[in-house]
Amino acid sequence: MENSFNIMRVILVLIGIIAGMVFLYRLADKYKFNFRPKGTTEYGLKKLDTIHLGYKKFISVVEVKDYVLVLGVGEKEMSLLTKWKKEDKVA
Repeated sequence: MENSFNIMRVILVLIGIIAGMVFLYRLADKYKFNFRPKGTTEYGLKKLDTIHLGYKKFISVVEVKDYVLVLGVGEKEMSLLTKWKKEDKVA
């Protein structure tokens, strides 16, 4: 008899944990928290690399759909240093 109560308790705890996870997932989706892995290309945008040059200054290489952009970013400005079209890889 006592074993069945322990099993029921474990099952209820598992249901509670799953319900809590579903609730948190829906809450995160509602408030647009970003739980996607780094490098996700939903908008065709992917950061490839960043070099920090100093306080709030860096150079970043970004892939945007068919192009690769090299951006210089400062404290108050952003500049396109160069861009090129990606080549299709043929095996």
